[in-house]
Amino acid sequence: MATKKALMEFLQQERNARVEAERRLEETITKRVSELSHAVIRFSNLIANMQEGVLLEDENRFIVLTNEKFCSMFSVPVDPAHLIGTDCSGSAEQSKHFFTDPEGFVHGIDTLLLNRKKVIGEILYLKDGRTFSRDYVPIVIEGSYRGHYWKYADITTQKRQEEALIRSEEKYRLLIENMNLGLLEVDLEGKIIYANQSFCKMSGFGRNDIYGKIAENIFTQSENRNLVRQKTESRQQGKMDAYELEITNKHGLKRWWMISGAPLFDQNGVQIGSTGIHLDITEQKQLEFTLREAKQMAEDTAKAKEIFLANMSHEIRTPMNAILGLGNQLLKTDLLPKQRSFLESINNAADNLLVVINDILDFSKIESGQFDLESIGFNLPDLLTQISNMLTTKTEEKGLKFILKTDPAIAPVLIGDPFRIHQILLNLLSNSIKFTDHGDVSLLCRVDESNDNEQTIELIVSDTGVGIDTNYIDKIFLKFSQESTDVARKYGGTGLGMAITKQLVDLMDGKISIVSKKGQGTQITIGITLPVGRNILQPGKPTQQFDQALLKDKKILLVEDNKVNRLIATTILSQFGIQITEAVNGEIAANILRTNTFDLVLMDMQMPVMDGITATIMIRKEISTTLPIIALTAHALLAEQNRCLEAGMNDFLSKPFTEEKLMDIILKHLL
Repeated sequence: MATKKALMEFLQQERNARVEAERRLEETITKRVSELSHAVIRFSNLIANMQEGVLLEDENRFIVLTNEKFCSMFSVPVDPAHLIGTDCSGSAEQSKHFFTDPEGFVHGIDTLLLNRKKVIGEILYLKDGRTFSRDYVPIVIEGSYRGHYWKYADITTQKRQEEALIRSEEKYRLLIENMNLGLLEVDLEGKIIYANQSFCKMSGFGRNDIYGKIAENIFTQSENRNLVRQKTESRQQGKMDAYELEITNKHGLKRWWMISGAPLFDQNGVQIGSTGIHLDITEQKQLEFTLREAKQMAEDTAKAKEIFLANMSHEIRTPMNAILGLGNQLLKTDLLPKQRSFLESINNAADNLLVVINDILDFSKIESGQFDLESIGFNLPDLLTQISNMLTTKTEEKGLKFILKTDPAIAPVLIGDPFRIHQILLNLLSNSIKFTDHGDVSLLCRVDESNDNEQTIELIVSDTGVGIDTNYIDKIFLKFSQESTDVARKYGGTGLGMAITKQLVDLMDGKISIVSKKGQGTQITIGITLPVGRNILQPGKPTQQFDQALLKDKKILLVEDNKVNRLIATTILSQFGIQITEAVNGEIAANILRTNTFDLVLMDMQMPVMDGITATIMIRKEISTTLPIIALTAHALLAEQNRCLEAGMNDFLSKPFTEEKLMDIILKHLL
């Protein structure tokens, strides 16, 4: 009985264990089914919400799963859930009418199913203009084919954007081609990846000749390669710019290119190299070189002209100084009336020659930009009276009446250059007197506009002379211009006076106009605006009064190689008891100064052995930094005067000089 009872207990335990195992197995299966069910649901939801059309088929081509996007793309009017289990073996034939190549679509599906090889991104074109991308993925489980997976994506927008980009690029490529611009693209290593036809034409190379080669090694010489490398580095830093480069084409000819370079990026914004637009500017560069050479030639010509004028000034002014200086000194002596008449004629002729010289030099200074205007206070009516007094004798000699009228509204003090206004009016009035044989010459000065700060003055010169032909009025301000050879022979002149007058008026920001008729006289009107001032510095200031005893026994070293000029200076200075020592060149002067003391030095500029500039520099370095040195220069150009001051001279006096000017400058530095 015990044995039977034990057996029954054992069997009960086995039964209980089996029931428990079955319960646990059921729980595990239920759990796994639940997990699998949730996974299937998640996968189904994922498929359902995808933006691509998805179709999952088993090995017999029955639908396992699809989504709404697939139905929408192929116009299937059925809920995706109702398609599960449907046979798809005829779907290609049913859908082929959507595509531009219906038979190709069917054949493509048959080929994919036959080969069972994955294909990604196959492009399909639809008749309605859409573009699909298709993926085919076979499903293999434990080596056994269990179906396949289709995915369709509508890439119409993307494809259109790509096509638009391609069209845009092609349009700009054609535009560049039509403009004869060479387009070159290189990778990050500088290897050529693209060149358009224009570039090939410019360089002489075909595409096959240059693709894959380093651009700088083909076109540039060693001296230009550093520049190209610098530009390549700047492209890699995202910079763009334009530069000129000399290159050698396939035929060995030197050419100049203007290159506009920029970084080159791919569709994802990653830099893949650089691009350059090339323009052949060889002809422009050759023109530039020609213009540069012409400019240099013009500058050399201007320099030669300046040197010529300086030399001419020296060669003419030096003897003119002798003629005028000795003439003026001779007029102080007792002369017979006939001798005095002859001497005055000589002096007048010399004065006229000096006017011609000054006109030429003034014109040269204006053209070279070395002409400066004064800006000082002066009384305009007083200036006009001085001019009138100077010309009275000439008008009386010709039996002409001179008329001067001034506006009482003219400010007592105006700011400007009285010396140049004097020159302008003297030139115009002298012309009027010269070209008028009977009647009158007049100068009218009136205020055109006025306020507290400035006045616009009109200066009107009129005459009853021969007049000017209407056709010639427009040419009267041209240099070296005269109305006719008959006028030149009868009245003389260089034809520079009116040109200088016009340029002086222009420098003052004024205006000049002429009204004239042949045989009826001429009227010239000048309008200039001048600030109103307070302090007056009168032009033509007379030599200051001084006690001549103050100059007695003053020692002056006269350094001058021209014997006559030494005679003139000695004659003038000896009248005041000045002790004069003479030297004929700068070297002798320096040696004298080493052992003797002087109050002042008059130093000529151009001398043999050692000129005045060199001598002055030596004196300032080795002998004295305070001794007054006055340049006696026949050069009237501003550049030459500046050289005097830069060398260490205290002042300069242009030849020919008058006794008054010589004494003024000596008194300025001695008293």
